[in-house]
Amino acid sequence: MKLIFNEVKIMLAEDLIVKAINVLSQSMRQVMGKYKEESPEESELFNLTITQLHYLYAIREMKNPTYTELAQKFSVQKSTVTVTINKLIQRDYVYKTQSAEDLRVFYLQLSPKGQRLMEIEDQGYRQFAFQITACLDDSQKEQFTELLTIITDSSSCK
Repeated sequence: MKLIFNEVKIMLAEDLIVKAINVLSQSMRQVMGKYKEESPEESELFNLTITQLHYLYAIREMKNPTYTELAQKFSVQKSTVTVTINKLIQRDYVYKTQSAEDLRVFYLQLSPKGQRLMEIEDQGYRQFAFQITACLDDSQKEQFTELLTIITDSSSCK
C-alpha cells in the first residue's frame, strides 16, 4: 500500500511540474513577445528558428567550435550542421575561419551582429527571470537558484 501511495505522490508531483512548465513557457512567450514589441529594431531575433538559436548559443559557449564539434554536441550529421551554419553565415550572425594547421577545418565564431543578438536574447531572459522571481523573498530566490542548479547540472540528472 505504501508503494502505491508513493507512486501516486510521484505522479501528482510530475503533473504539478508539467503544469508549472506550461505556465512558465506561456509566461516566457508573453515576456519575449512584449520585449519584441518594445524593441522593434531588434525584431530579427524573433525570426530565427529554435535550432538556429541553439547553434548560436553553442558557438558562444564552446568558443570557436568546428563543424565536427557542433555535430557531436547536437548528435547530428556534419551535413546538418553545415546547412544551419550556412544560413547563419548568410544572415551575418556567424563567420568561419580556416585553420592554419589543417585547411579542411573551419572554426566558427559569432559575428558582431550574432553577439548583439545573443545579448538581446539574454536581456529578454533576464526580464523573464526578474518577472518570475519578483514574488520571492531573498531566501526563496536562493532556494530556487539552488534547485535550478541541481536540475540543470547535467552530471546530476543523467
